[in-house]
Amino acid sequence: MEASLSTQHLAWVLGRSANSIRDDIKNGDIEGTRIPSGFRIPKPEVLRLARERIEGEAGRKLSDRQLERLIDEVIATNEGVVDAS
Repeated sequence: MEASLSTQHLAWVLGRSANSIRDDIKNGDIEGTRIPSGFRIPKPEVLRLARERIEGEAGRKLSDRQLERLIDEVIATNEGVVDAS
């Protein structure tokens, strides 16, 4: 997993739209950094948000390593779908 993710990548992980992620950053609900091409969300914030969603749905705890692996798989799957389009 990279040191930070784009709004699109985080949206895939959380099952939301990139626009809703951007809105949450602007509202201060998600920690993000403004860059010329959009926003980047730092890894600790991505792990926090993903942990809330995934552990809440799965009902079990995941290690950081398991969570990072799952995030990488979600991103790779979605990038494959986008590339195939």
